Amino acid sequence: MSYHIAFNIELECVDRDELLDRFEQKADFVLVDTIGTYGGNRYRIRGAKTIPYTEVVDRRKELLKYKEIIIYCKEKTCVASKKVASALKMLNAPNVKVYEGGIVEWMENGLPVEEL
Repeated sequence: MSYHIAFNIELECVDRDELLDRFEQKADFVLVDTIGTYGGNRYRIRGAKTIPYTEVVDRRKELLKYKEIIIYCKEKTCVASKKVASALKMLNAPNVKVYEGGIVEWMENGLPVEEL
């Protein structure tokens, strides 16, 4: 007989100010934009590396050279960044975090972006 179990992974998040601090301190981290051009998006946070949501796990070796991996997507309600971070954690990628505010919060605060 089949049955169901609950499987939860705790994710650490960084807020906008923490992310800004990492940029200012030139910390050894990679910021991963999982949106790309999906849904007509044209921007990413300046300095981010765009890897489409569906490719991040397969391309994880590109990220492992950094001390910290921060994943973001569109906004707090978007689950793509959380799914990607969870998958990376299950594959033992160290120090994976999520910036929940995403590109929407970043742009609403007039912070630097670059066109894709």
